[in-house]
Amino acid sequence: MTNFTKIILSAAAIASLNGCGGGSDSDPAPTPTPTPPSTSCITPSTVTLAGDLTGCTLLTADKEWELDGLVVVTTGAELRIEAGTTIKGHDGTGDATSYLVVDKGAKIMAKGTAAKPIIFTSLDTSAKEVGQWGGVTIIGNAGNEQVQPYEVNTRFVAERTNMSDNSGVLKHVKILNSGITMAEDKEINGLSFVGVGSGTIVEDITIDYSDDDGVEIWGGTVNLTNVTITHCTDDYFDIDDGFSGTVKNLTITTTTGNAGIEMSGQTAATFDGFTITTGATQAKEGGIYFKKDGIGGHFKNGSVIHNGGQVTAHGAIHSAGEATIANVSFENVTLTSAAGLYFTGDSAAALEAKFNTGTGNTKN
Repeated sequence: MTNFTKIILSAAAIASLNGCGGGSDSDPAPTPTPTPPSTSCITPSTVTLAGDLTGCTLLTADKEWELDGLVVVTTGAELRIEAGTTIKGHDGTGDATSYLVVDKGAKIMAKGTAAKPIIFTSLDTSAKEVGQWGGVTIIGNAGNEQVQPYEVNTRFVAERTNMSDNSGVLKHVKILNSGITMAEDKEINGLSFVGVGSGTIVEDITIDYSDDDGVEIWGGTVNLTNVTITHCTDDYFDIDDGFSGTVKNLTITTTTGNAGIEMSGQTAATFDGFTITTGATQAKEGGIYFKKDGIGGHFKNGSVIHNGGQVTAHGAIHSAGEATIANVSFENVTLTSAAGLYFTGDSAAALEAKFNTGTGNTKN
């Protein structure tokens, strides 16, 4: 081999090395940035959950999980639930009631799909009945001065530190056969939010058969999308204590029970896209209920079909106390009701006047 040939081969070898990420000492290849490892989740060895959950807990779809008594996702912990998973609450009353609380600073990652929803229900699924177990409650960091400790268990108190707080994801979740009265004025609803922030994702939620409210929200800024509620014994969607989020595409069908939407506290939430249908057996409070002084609310692109009220004279929009009319608006809302039952109660005239001056509103 000639010296010229050796030189040519050496040059080719160097070029080949450079093409594969090599280089000279004066021009070293960059070191890849390592990808941080994901949080390690542990799947419990037993299907029965009880007490406090710490770290990261994963509930898989290949098992049916059970809640035995109060189960708490503690601050700093995370509960992950696979699509298609079923969680069943034990029956019981008082301190033996089974319910799930996601505390402030914790997260629930329940990402179901339309084909594989995540289902919270009771051990006995043979009959559709209210009150067979408790429900799901989330505590956040987006409270305000109106928000009190969680009425069911004062161990849980929302903070006021972050209006965009993120408590995780509830998507394609069904909550069935829920709701229990623990004591006077201490009712577990199907789904409850206490000071939950707008960083939390809540979409495609179904509540069916709840022995109190379907959904209740105390304060906070969380937004909800695509919510369907049926068969409750009290209110179907209840907001309190300055809740200021937006609820989009809400469908409520009342049978027994009370108001479709009940509002109290210095609250002025937005409902965009709603259908509320009340039944003739509804006990009281109409389709939308302004419960106490100081209530406001913004309603657009929706309808109230009011079939109840013949006995109680509670109309499609009912009020008890003086609504804050400056914080009320109606846009593209249709009311269908018997004559004289469009607006009833203490603020009926003022609310009707606001409705009449709004854009695109009709009464059938």
